Parts: sequence; structure tokens; C-alpha cells
Amino acid sequence: MKIKLLKLSLSVAIFLLFVTSVVGQGVPPHQNPKYGADSASRISCAMNISLYSEFYKQKNYKDALVPWRKVFKECPKATKNIYIQGATIVSNLIVREKDKIKKEAYIDTLMMIYDQRIEYFGSKGFVLSFKGVVLNSYRGEAANKEVFEILGEAMSLEGDNTKAAVVSIYMQVAVALYKAEEIDGVKVIEAYTFSMETLDKSTTYNKMLIEKGPKYEKKAKKELENIKTSVDNVEALFSESGAATCEALVSIFTPKYEENIKNLDWLKKVNKLLNRADCTEEELFAKTAEQQYKLEPSAEAAHNLARLFLKKEVFEKADKYYDEAAKLQEVDEKKALYYYEWSQLAFAMETYPKVRTLSNKAIENNPADGRPYLMIGKAYAASKKLNIGSETCEFSAVYWVAVDSFAKAKKVDASLAEEASGLIETYSKYYPKSEEWFMAVGTSEGDPYTVGGWINVTTKVRF
Repeated sequence: MKIKLLKLSLSVAIFLLFVTSVVGQGVPPHQNPKYGADSASRISCAMNISLYSEFYKQKNYKDALVPWRKVFKECPKATKNIYIQGATIVSNLIVREKDKIKKEAYIDTLMMIYDQRIEYFGSKGFVLSFKGVVLNSYRGEAANKEVFEILGEAMSLEGDNTKAAVVSIYMQVAVALYKAEEIDGVKVIEAYTFSMETLDKSTTYNKMLIEKGPKYEKKAKKELENIKTSVDNVEALFSESGAATCEALVSIFTPKYEENIKNLDWLKKVNKLLNRADCTEEELFAKTAEQQYKLEPSAEAAHNLARLFLKKEVFEKADKYYDEAAKLQEVDEKKALYYYEWSQLAFAMETYPKVRTLSNKAIENNPADGRPYLMIGKAYAASKKLNIGSETCEFSAVYWVAVDSFAKAKKVDASLAEEASGLIETYSKYYPKSEEWFMAVGTSEGDPYTVGGWINVTTKVRF
């Protein structure tokens, strides 16, 4: 009996403190309609808020549950804290609960908390973001379809204020649903474009926040880092999903081409998708690439056109657009890639001096990439048919400088070791014969020798 009296006294004391603080702020609970329909229910509501609040402060979530639940059911408009603190209470009980049935019941309660918060306090997009992320965390794949719908709606409502983590989970769930054959490839492509558009808007929004001053700068910069990670995640998920087939992309975007012919953002988006999915031979790719370049000449657009005409073996146009792409590109690694691809075109056109010129420019912009050295070596080796040298045995000297270049490729780029070694082994077999060389030229192994013609490079004699 003493224990019960003590608990009751404590509850009354807490309630009186609560009432005093509320009276100090304005309307007392028994007169405030948000606490209930009449005085008795309002006082009961205030008492239960006071009780669960004290338990909540002590992190005694188990004892906080009963009075909190009464407040949740009987006076849902009383305060937003019912939902903020209620989510914390129930989340902690979910984590601690071992019984699967009870755990599922708690998860259902948590979902009700988010729904009722929206009903009485709004902020639907913001709250749905939490609801979707939490549901994904607790129920995983079993809730994928529901999470996909919840987060899709949240992103639509939040727009540029959508958090990057929400977008990543949305795309992850979309891909999982596709692999489980619950949605088709078109839905995945739509989810991808929606995700990337949302992240673009979020990037613009957070950059604007930074410009507003120090008050927003720290959070905005952190979110921009999160957005960058999310972009990488979304693109990786989409690329690996298997949904981005050429057939699917073309069927979605071809009917929309005419209405978007002057919409540069749309053209860029479609062109990027087709490029990523290796659909560069599709007619739609050619149309979007050329139209994009007309509206806004850029390195990316010129590069797309160069690749397009290279595949079509329209070499003169490809050469023209690689030239423009390299001139317009300001990022060294991308510029290096353009020069490397351009050197492959020059090789196909059998303009070997140009292969070396372009490869050297690629090396200048990205010294760690060994592929240009391979191209130079191949150009040297292909020059055998040009019969460089005055003696027949000298024609094969081009293989010395070719092997030198292959060895250089292996040295600067370990990832090319196997390919470079294979080329070295292949072309070493065709070195000049020692007897013929000595009789015709007169130098010995290890002596310097300059391969003439357009190559004009000094190497060492070897057999």
C-alpha cells in the first residue's frame, strides 16, 4: 500500500509541476481544447503527458509506454512531442523485443505514429521520409513495395529538400523489386531518372544555402557530400540492375523526342542513359547527341558524336568531333580519354604519326594511364609495312621501339601488365636476325640504333 501511495504522490507532484508550467505559458490544460473535449479528459491527458514525459527523460521507455499510449489515443492534438518522443519510445522497444510477434506489433505502432503525426501536424513529405527509411530498416525486403511507394511520395513532396539517404534507399528498393520481378524495367528507369533529378535539385538547393551564410553552411556542405555519395550509389545500382536495356530505353524516350527537341536537360539525360547502357548505335542516340550539340556545343556532346561516328565508321566526322571534344574539355582525365580514343581512330585510319601525337597528348593529361603507350607501340609495329630503313633487315627494327613502348605501358600502369607482356612476347619474335643485321648494318647487340622515317626514335639493338 505504501508503494502505491508513494507512486500516486509522485504522479500528483509531477502533474502539478506540469500544470504550473503550462499556466505560466498561457491557457491551462483543463481549458485548452487540444487536450480533450471536456475538463476531465483534458486533465487526464495532461496527467498522462506528465507521467510519460518523466519516464522518457529517464529513458525508462517500458514504463513510458502505457501513459504515452493513452495520450496518443485520447488527445492526439495535444503536442507534436507525442509523435517525436513516441517514435523514440517505440523504436527502443522494437530493438529490445525478442518475441517476433510483439516486435511486429511494435513496428505497426511506429507506422501509426508517423501516419497520425501527418494527420494532426502535417509535414507529410518530411514524415514519410522517416517512415519509409525506418520501415526499410526494420522489415527489409518484406516491405520493399510499400517502402518504394512511401519514399517515392516523400521525394515528390520534399523536392529539393529530399535527403540524399532517402534517394539511395528508394533506388535500392526499386532494383530489388525489379530483380524479384515485382516491377518491370521501365519502372526502374523511371526511378533512376526521378532519383537523379531529385539529387540535382538537392545539389542546387544546398549550394544556395551555403551562399546564405555561416548559419546554414556546415549542414549544407555535409549534405552535398551525402548527395555525391548517393549519386554514385544510384548510378551503380542502375548500371548493375540489368533493367537499362537499349530496347527499354528507346521505347520510353523515342515517343517523347519531338516534344523535348529544345529541352536541353532532357536531351542530356537521355543521351547519358543511352551512353551508359552502351546503346550508342541506336538512332535515338544519334538524334539526341546531334540535337544536344546544336543547342549547346560542349565537350560531352562532341565526345558522344565522335563515338557515334566512330562506330558507324564515318571516320572524317568522328575525327572532327574528337578534335572539338578535346578542345572543349577542361578536366584533364577526360581530355586524356578523348585523346586516347582519338588515337584509336587515327590507327584505324592508318595515320600512324597522328597516333603518336594524340597518344602523347593523352599521356600529358593523365600520365598514370598506360594505354596510350600501347597505342604508340602498335603504331610503330604497324609501320613495318612502310619499309623504314635502307636495308631489308632494318624494316623489322620497328619492333624494338614497339616493345620499348609496351614495356613503358606496363611500367606506368600495372593493370596493363598482362596485355603488355603478351604484346612484348608476340613482337619480340620478329626482331631482326643477328647475322643479317651484323652483315648489313654492322652494329652489335646493345649498341644504340635510331629507327628512321616518321618514327625517328633511338633504341638498343637486340636479337
